[in-house]
Amino acid sequence: MKTKTKLIVGIAVAVIVGLFAYNKVNAEESIGDFSLGYNSDLIFRGVGADESAIQSSIGLGTNVLGVDLDVGASVNIKDVGEDEVRLSAETGVELLDTVNTSVGVVNYNNNHAIGDGTELFISLGAEIILSPEVKLFYNPSEAYVTTEGSISHTVGLTEEISVGAVGTVGNTTIGGDSGLYYGLDVIANYSLGDNTNAYIGINLQDLQDINFETPELAFVAGVTHSF
Repeated sequence: MKTKTKLIVGIAVAVIVGLFAYNKVNAEESIGDFSLGYNSDLIFRGVGADESAIQSSIGLGTNVLGVDLDVGASVNIKDVGEDEVRLSAETGVELLDTVNTSVGVVNYNNNHAIGDGTELFISLGAEIILSPEVKLFYNPSEAYVTTEGSISHTVGLTEEISVGAVGTVGNTTIGGDSGLYYGLDVIANYSLGDNTNAYIGINLQDLQDINFETPELAFVAGVTHSF
């Protein structure tokens, strides 16, 4: 990770964590979550790592003067090869009653598909049926652009059990070349009480050709806790 990139990400994280702590002391409205799980094959934008990993992540979020502020960190501890680390910082606002937008930065370290790098992004989402969202990612050092659209829906089966699905279609453009990818995540959640859930599901993705002949398929399972 370049020194300049470390500085930018570090400042963004420090500012948001500081505001998070300030808001917790003054309003006690902060939100955090932690997850720990297993992934049978890491897949990123249609590219599989062909190896399993233990995944852990933590996120913090708060709202200051109507502006959402979020930071997150995750690590994929691989069976083979170097572990993957992801850091993110994001801020968002509500444009209309059902429309919101956000901007942020994501830093990747040892990502199996894109290596090391930092992406800036902007998103636009709507809180309507299927929760459509569009994101635009830009890597300033490598000069590539990724556009991604998604829809999602969750159904509660019982008080403890729910099933959610997310469908994604994206395209990455580097110079004159582009690569199309699609994905489908289906996750079942079971409430264990005390803001803790167990989950199990699948992640299906394919790259370039939407032919369903050689998609990447991963099984995931783990627990999440909100605090």
